[in-house]
This record gives sequence, C-alpha cells and structure tokens, in this order.
Amino acid sequence: MRRARLSCVIVSVCGAAGLAHADPPAGYYDTITGTDGPTLSTQLGTLLNNAITRSYGDARTLLQDVDEDPNNLSNIILVYNDASVASNWDSGVTWNREHTWPRSLGVGDSGSDYSDLHQLHPCNPSINSSRGNKQFGTLPGQWDPNLYGQNYRGRMARMAFYMKTRYSYLNIPTLGSQSLFIDWHIQNMPGDLENRRNDRIYNYQQNRNAFADRPEWVWAIFGTGPSDSQIIISGETPSAGATSATVDLGTVIGDTASLPAYTLDLDKTGSAPTTYRITTSGDVASVSEYQLGAERNSRSLSHDISLAGTGLGPYAGTVTIDNTEVTSAGAGLGSGDGDDVVNITAYVVDHSIASLDSASIQTSITLDFGTLSPTDNPGTIDIDIYNIGLPGMAAALDIDAVTITGDAAAFITDFAPTPGIPAGSAEQFGVELDNPGLGSYSATVFLDVSDEDLPGAAGQQILILNLLANVVSDCAADVNGDGSLTPTDFTAWINAYNTNLPGCDQNNDGSCTPTDFTAWVNNYNVGC
Repeated sequence: MRRARLSCVIVSVCGAAGLAHADPPAGYYDTITGTDGPTLSTQLGTLLNNAITRSYGDARTLLQDVDEDPNNLSNIILVYNDASVASNWDSGVTWNREHTWPRSLGVGDSGSDYSDLHQLHPCNPSINSSRGNKQFGTLPGQWDPNLYGQNYRGRMARMAFYMKTRYSYLNIPTLGSQSLFIDWHIQNMPGDLENRRNDRIYNYQQNRNAFADRPEWVWAIFGTGPSDSQIIISGETPSAGATSATVDLGTVIGDTASLPAYTLDLDKTGSAPTTYRITTSGDVASVSEYQLGAERNSRSLSHDISLAGTGLGPYAGTVTIDNTEVTSAGAGLGSGDGDDVVNITAYVVDHSIASLDSASIQTSITLDFGTLSPTDNPGTIDIDIYNIGLPGMAAALDIDAVTITGDAAAFITDFAPTPGIPAGSAEQFGVELDNPGLGSYSATVFLDVSDEDLPGAAGQQILILNLLANVVSDCAADVNGDGSLTPTDFTAWINAYNTNLPGCDQNNDGSCTPTDFTAWVNNYNVGC
C-alpha cells in the first residue's frame, strides 16, 4: 500500500501551530468506554444530555464571556469574520446570536437544542443575515465558514457532530455533507479559542463538545468503518505498527538554541484519516500541540519541538507519536497501531579557552634563547598551547593558521594548523635556532585559534609568541663581535670601558678596570 509522507521538524519536530489541550474536568469521560461507533454514540448522547438548559435570552449575556476576546476583555469575537467588537448587548445592533444549526434545518423553536451554547455564536448582523439558513459547504448556494478568511470549518464540523450526538433526531446531511465535515474536522483540529470556548460553556451548561476534547471519536462514530490508519517513522520497520528511532543532534557550543534542526518523517497508510497526539518527556520541551489530524491523502505537518534548558552537559528526551483512533480494522491499524518513539540526544558545551599557561589565560609569551656564541647549542625550547576549558564541558580548540614575521629564518619551529585540542589538554611544539650567525634576532609567531567546527563556535583569537636570540663571538678580544680581530676591536674596548659594557671585562673578574686593557692585549695576541 502506498504510504503518504508526513514531514515533521524537531528542534525544532512537526503539526499545525496553535493547537492546545482543552481542560475537561477529571473523570468527565470515565463512562465513555465504547470501542465501536454505536456504543460510543449512545454513551456520549447520555453524557451530553446531562446538562443545564440555558435560555435563548441568557445567551445575550453568556456569550459575552464564552467568546470574550482574550486580548481585549471588553470585547467579544464574532463568528466567521473574527471581528473583535464591544461585548455589551445593544439589542443586536453590534452583534446578534447566530444559530450555526438553523431552526429551518432541524433545530426546534424552543428547548435546549434552540439555545444550546455549543451551537450559538455571536455574529455580525449582516453576516448572520447573509448566511441565513444555508447549508455548510463550498458549493454554490452553500455557506463556507471560511468565507471571510478565518478558519471556522473545523469548529462548525465539530458543532454538527456534537448536535447530532446530543440530539439524535437531527440529521447531519440536512446541515451539510457528513464526509466533508469529517475532512474539515481533520484539516482544522481544535485550537486555543475553541478549547477556551468549550471550557467556558461547561461552566454554564455543565456539558462539553466531546469532539473538541476527543477528536478521535469523530471517525469512530461518523466514519465509514473501523480505522485502517497507521503512522510509522519513515524508513523504520513496524512491529504491530510501532516504530522507534534514535536521533543524535550532536554537540553544540553555547546553548540549546545552537542545536541544528532535525526533520522527522512519518509515513501514513490506510484510506481512513487519523488523529494522533504528540507528547514529550525528559529534556524535550513540552509542546502546545495536543492532537493533530492526518488526512485521507498526504499532508505536510510541522511541529516545533525544542530541548528544554540552557545549561551545559548532556540532554536526552523522547517524542512519542500516538495514533489515537479507537477502532481498528486489523492488527497494527487504528487503535492497534503501536506508539512511535523518537529518542533525542544532544550535548551542549562551553567555548574553548586558549592559553599559553596551564592555570590562567595568557595570550602572549616571550621565548628568549639569551646571548650565545656561534658554537653554543641551546637545544629546543618547548612551548605548550593549552585549552584550559573544563574537560567534558568545553569545546576542543583548533589552531587554524600560523604566521611568523621578523627574522623567521633564524628559527626552526614545528608550529602547524592543528585541530581538536581537547579541553583540559595541550599540544606541544618546539623552537630551535637555525645557525643564524652573529647578531641579534627577533621573530613573532601568530597563532590563529578558535573553537572546533561546531554550531555556535566563536570567531578566531590570536596567541602571540615573541622569539629572541643574541649570537656573539666566543673570542673575548673580538669586542665588536664581527668575527675577526682588528684594531677596531681596541676602539670597541675603549667604548665598552667608558660605558661599562660587558665587553670591557677581559679578565673575567666581574668588574671593568684598567687591568682589563692588559688582559685585552693578551687576548688579542693569543688570537681566536
């Protein structure tokens, strides 16, 4: 059987936005135990008839509360066009009472069906007049509840199912196409305002529209047979309709807002439409969507599901998709369709911390080989590049680029781009002299470092290493350090004597005195 594709996004997972769970009193539906249409219809008819009858006159006041505008408590929201107008009753000038199931289509002229708040709505008088007693539908001569660009089709369908179930003498085909109403119901599941309306009507009538609270009962009672629907996670093999998948959203830096989006694909089979519920647990945030509809044909659904919390560390939770139908056409179908579960994991870490010191942040350092003679071998100076972030809680550190300026040829280094220095670890490099000859040398190493390549990674930082070396002749009489003995070295000694420079001390007694001249002459005569 061909499977229709349902496309859902997690962290954002998928479904029509703005759906919410109504709030029936605890135990209200405890007597509804049927698993077939006739039994359910009989049980619901009994329950819904256990109500308080309010008069048509009462509706002038009660509708002001039932359809109160939550954004302006002095106003009321009108049916069909969603206009928000002053709620005070002014004898029907601003708004009047629309029988969404007209009297001429089966509702009596008095009694509970005539004044049932579930079918009475405040309406613009001219719109009420335009609707008149037209059937609901989209054909010429019918009344489309969505005529004014607002989505009232689902609510009107559920009103019809409620009225038929409570008042068995009413005939749905009189009001419109039962098959079309089923489609409208599935395409437009109950939203916040409808559920709020249901809760408030209960306060006055002590009964509820059961098909807003339990959308799965529509197909069971008004459908063409037991449900043959099945929902599975795309690509998974079901067992009694149940599938499961594990999704690792990976590691991100900073907070859960940096987590990548994930698309959960669901496949639906069967000719019957279906209702299903999404619930979450663990670190997956709760969702506003309570119950959703999947049409007879394919439909793209989108639900935003995010991970809860902003702290560092591991996250784990589940998303459960429950086919809520109450009838079954066979094993793994309808009510026999097992739950589908997606296990979601993720990890959130802090930024890496680059340093040239193991205990604190240090971004520059000087490596000085000191003063050397050409024959000295100073060896290698080792330098560690640290990631001092907390192990397991910080990202790895990348060395992205190495640049050396100044007397770069005088030094040998093994600095190189290096990925993935773990938090709490270091990467060691070495610096050597490259037989540069006599003279003073200075070079600067710039290391461009950044977080490892993860969502939320920070931009580059720079670590700076200053390299110094001074190479002088190892012949004491060669005061000017040019590598040869000439009379100019005498002039250099005189200058060193006058300014107390190190080249003056020719006898190595730690001081500069006239006796050092005799020592210089001796050193000069010995040669180098």
